[in-house]
Amino acid sequence: MMNWYSQLTRLILDFYRENPTELGQLKALHGCKLTRWWGVLRVHCRDLETAEAIARVANLIQAPVAELRLAQQIKILVNGDLVSALAVQPSPANNSDRSYGERQSW
Repeated sequence: MMNWYSQLTRLILDFYRENPTELGQLKALHGCKLTRWWGVLRVHCRDLETAEAIARVANLIQAPVAELRLAQQIKILVNGDLVSALAVQPSPANNSDRSYGERQSW
């Protein structure tokens, strides 16, 4: 059985492996469990202090989530209670001229 929590955390942290400053800002993420469900990335934190630290750097989490198309929303939770939520804006590199419903005709 794979440990999906650590895989999601690793995906986000690996996004910043070349930038030690931003990687250091995400240190609090090690104390959280990440899950995905129906387009929402949930960051389950142990305490309010950790959740607030994650909320302060949520934009750093948002970039890899958008780039990797992991979710459309990020929710930060403590004991199941919502602390913060933010929408994930699609990455400009992932946008195409065609909408999802269009098909290319050959």
